[in-house]
Amino acid sequence: MNPLLSLLITSAGAAAGAVGKALWDQLMARQEELSRIRRDKKIQLLERQLSEFYWPIYIRLEKDNLIWEKVFDQNSGVDPAVQKTLETTHILPNHQEVMEILSNKIHLARAREPLAKALSDYIRHIAVYQAIRQAGIHDRDPLQFGEPYPTEIFKLIESEKNRLQAEYDRLLGFV
Repeated sequence: MNPLLSLLITSAGAAAGAVGKALWDQLMARQEELSRIRRDKKIQLLERQLSEFYWPIYIRLEKDNLIWEKVFDQNSGVDPAVQKTLETTHILPNHQEVMEILSNKIHLARAREPLAKALSDYIRHIAVYQAIRQAGIHDRDPLQFGEPYPTEIFKLIESEKNRLQAEYDRLLGFV
């Protein structure tokens, strides 16, 4: 074979290899950039879900649980007048805050069953609870109007908060 032809073929092969490698490197860089963007978006979504939805609701439900357990328990011995005051000053405003979060941020929940059902049941229960108290009905409970409190909601919120927090921590390299 002619040495010049051999040199041209070798040079063309080397150029094609260099172009191929450059294209491959660009493709890999693009894939890495897309992966980084997806990861960053996932972290941003998790931050919003946790800070604007799950943690605020969890903390408010925890407060409700504590007050109901310590003050409204049948054996608490707390005066009914004090209970009514606490209901007006703490329980109902706390429920209103949860309802506002649900009204404005429910899209962040991305809730699947059974949490979606529990959230719906909570909304129904609290809507009736607020309405009967505003109507001056203090001797009845939403349960008596067919709207029981979804007792599983706290555990479901806690579980989802913990799952999302663990994923967030993992993505940030905290675990």
